[in-house]
Amino acid sequence: MKLSKMFSIILITIFAWWGSATGQSKVGTTAANFLQIGVGARGIALGEAAVASARDDISGIFWNPALTAGVGSSQVYFNHTQWFADIDLNYGSLLMNFGQRGNFGVTFYSLTTDQLEVTTEEFPEGTGDLFTVQDLMVALTYSRSLTDRFDIGGSAKYINSQIWNTSASAFAVDVGLTYRTPFEPVTLGMSISNFGTEMRMSGTDIAVRFDPDLRVGGNNDGVVADQRTRSWDLPILFRFGLAYDLIKSQDHKIMVAGDALYPSAQDNYVNFGMEYSFLGAFFLRGGYRELFIEDSEGGLALGAGAKLYNLRLDYAYSDRGLLNEVQYFSVAIDF
Repeated sequence: MKLSKMFSIILITIFAWWGSATGQSKVGTTAANFLQIGVGARGIALGEAAVASARDDISGIFWNPALTAGVGSSQVYFNHTQWFADIDLNYGSLLMNFGQRGNFGVTFYSLTTDQLEVTTEEFPEGTGDLFTVQDLMVALTYSRSLTDRFDIGGSAKYINSQIWNTSASAFAVDVGLTYRTPFEPVTLGMSISNFGTEMRMSGTDIAVRFDPDLRVGGNNDGVVADQRTRSWDLPILFRFGLAYDLIKSQDHKIMVAGDALYPSAQDNYVNFGMEYSFLGAFFLRGGYRELFIEDSEGGLALGAGAKLYNLRLDYAYSDRGLLNEVQYFSVAIDF
């Protein structure tokens, strides 16, 4: 009862703080926006309604680090996605289970383009030089069960964005909670993601040659100066949701899930998903993301999965509207 009251107080406090902090829209005003791209075929197929439902595999680290407290074994996980414009999105995690001491995880997340050609005003068709664009995140995660109903988890993250010879870095944390209510089929989840430092681009590509005084002849007109760039916040995201076991028998299970999301970089929205499982080994999923956002592109998600012995394979299809569809492939191995 004490933990239940504490959980409620935490949620009310965060909602009150978030309401005052996000009263004004900040669409398109954050850096490292790849952190908002969901990962894991299971969570994606559920319409990204995953803060309370993405259990059993360690892609849950992305949605809510507390979810990994319920993973009863050590596990390695990998997800690959071919994003738009030949951009590769890769996500991998390793979780080590230490019993009552909790679970420790390491995560790597990268978004990388193919090589692009450098163009300038003098050479609009290209200079012959090539460059790449890469975003990456490395995280350390800890989670554990405080009681048979209450789990906590947190991640410390290093984030880096690089364009040719210019880069920016930041540090951030994710924190999350899950609570299995006395109403046995209902699990509540809450997480805050990407709460951290600002990012500012720096490097040799933003250096320019500068004449400190154009009125004076014969002075040094090649002084190297940096074009100072602005610092940008990370895309903070607050998720609150639930997972409800609508039907649960020995052979069949139907789970429904819904998340309310409060991002700092766009308007608030809702995700919804459903999963059917047969014998706990075969899965069909569907969902819809970004409900109640005006002019949202796409939203429908579908997927399937299979769990055989220590191996789990998952697939997801996500409609992105004018940007066409995206397909996710995930594999998890328990050991």
